[in-house]
Amino acid sequence: MTDSDVPNHAAPEPADRAAARPDANPEAAGRAHHAKPHEHFVSPGAESTRELREMARRRREAEEKLQQHLQEAAQHLHEAKEKPADG
Repeated sequence: MTDSDVPNHAAPEPADRAAARPDANPEAAGRAHHAKPHEHFVSPGAESTRELREMARRRREAEEKLQQHLQEAAQHLHEAKEKPADG
């Protein structure tokens, strides 16, 4: 008996070779190529619009917070005037 008569179980079958080479199978190549996600291009005009909207949102939140603090301060001042001074 020669070596060619005995099946070599260590050698990959043709289907296994395709799986071993991602370039041979486009679907496998797509799964194997996840090295770096693509970054989306943002135009300068869209970027400045986004920045302006973000700044406006932060300003509105700061104004709301300031109004809340002013109302609390006015309430504390009103409560302090109602209490008789001990002394």
